[in-house]
Amino acid sequence: MILNKNNNQEARKFFKKIVDIGTEFKIQDKVTGRHLSIEKGKKLITKFPEEGEPLEEVLQEFVNKILPYCTNFTSPNFMGFPDAGNSVAAIGGALLYNFLQQNLINQSFCGPSATFVEIAVVQWLREVVGYRNHEINDIWDVGGVITPGGTSSNTIGIMLARENKFPGAMQKGVLNPDQCWLIVPKGIGHYSVKSGQMWVGCGNRLIEVETNDFRYDLDDLGKKLEENKGKVMCVVAYAGDSRTMTVDNFSEIARVVRAFDKDIWLHADACHGFSLGFSKKLRYKIKGIEEFDSITMDPHKVMATPYVISTLLVKDPQKFKTVTSLSDLIMQEQFAFGQITPFLGSRPWHSLKLWFVMKNLGKKGLSDLIEKRHELAKYLADKLRDDSDFILLNEVEINSVAFMYIKGINFDDVEKLNAINKEIHRQIIDEGKYHLHQFSIPDSGKIKKDEILYPQRFMCGNPNTTEKEVDGMIEYVRVLGAKIRNDYKK
Repeated sequence: MILNKNNNQEARKFFKKIVDIGTEFKIQDKVTGRHLSIEKGKKLITKFPEEGEPLEEVLQEFVNKILPYCTNFTSPNFMGFPDAGNSVAAIGGALLYNFLQQNLINQSFCGPSATFVEIAVVQWLREVVGYRNHEINDIWDVGGVITPGGTSSNTIGIMLARENKFPGAMQKGVLNPDQCWLIVPKGIGHYSVKSGQMWVGCGNRLIEVETNDFRYDLDDLGKKLEENKGKVMCVVAYAGDSRTMTVDNFSEIARVVRAFDKDIWLHADACHGFSLGFSKKLRYKIKGIEEFDSITMDPHKVMATPYVISTLLVKDPQKFKTVTSLSDLIMQEQFAFGQITPFLGSRPWHSLKLWFVMKNLGKKGLSDLIEKRHELAKYLADKLRDDSDFILLNEVEINSVAFMYIKGINFDDVEKLNAINKEIHRQIIDEGKYHLHQFSIPDSGKIKKDEILYPQRFMCGNPNTTEKEVDGMIEYVRVLGAKIRNDYKK
């Protein structure tokens, strides 16, 4: 059925069913209804049907065979990932952009009004991190692009760093790859930086700097810069590393790097931490980020906005000219985003859902959202700090708490500590009542400095999660831990 005037009433009924199904899914309490085995998953890979099927039958198959296995990020018990994507305004914007079919590659006929709405959103985000906005006369004044995710945004940031180090590399390639090195914090870097470096032709050339409490050791940063003089293309710092959400000291990093070499590109992966800029109370944590040349941010991680939407901002908007794409088809015009968005051609109006949520909540509402998450994470951290059954591995910077069950476990036996906590996590996921995240992380010194640990990671990303759910999660993990520890002895 192709939507037209003749069948629009039938289509409306179908769309209403879709909205009802989606709403019911998001308001359920359980994180996971059923678990999908690989064997069952393979059965979903069916043959392409020769004949089409009625919409009702297609929808019913989806409801019966696919929907029950989907993870519900919006459950108040889903505590392992950044955001629930449950803003009514943002979901409304997400529905609308699919209806409207605007294409942000071109302004004049593909996205006449959409382009300027997207420019407004980019300008608002620049304000959040302290970048200066300019009068908008053409696309080169905007200073940011919307991308499909943080990996894309980080890759574009590294690409800009490459052009800064090797002007004209877009045309000539990288002529001296041994000067393409990136500096990153040891053990906490995000994979997208390394991948982006390789994707833009610079090879796997990472220099890892020691950390203290998941931040750069500034003395070692200076040492590594001196040891690799002339080789460093970019220094990457995190506003919310992907494990503990620790925010680095941007002002001091900028001071150390600029004193050594003012031409080294500074890139901030602030996919999570840019959100602190919404809060007058918490904004001090990202002080100095405005000194960095590029900043990555992921609204889908922090602004109750459904996947996907990311942004790459550049301090000097004109820098996008170094990575421009040109075409005599539809991009050579005054406000074509296609000219300044590497790797992407046609792309949907993702920024519409962000426009809706920013207009709906405003600065005050977004500030309240971020501060509430921060306070709830601090609540959990305080409880764990006073509970001898657990150990807290990080201080709360944004909304993340890494912790381990330790009752009756000798700290010298890290293998046992990890084994029990891995089994706790496995059982949490199997049951599906709660969701916590788990990953490897070098210990900052709480148990054994630099030893690789496997903690539970709480992340407060749902405005519906309260202290009651947090208390329930702690007791749930405690009971699991005691049982698993006793079984481990056997």
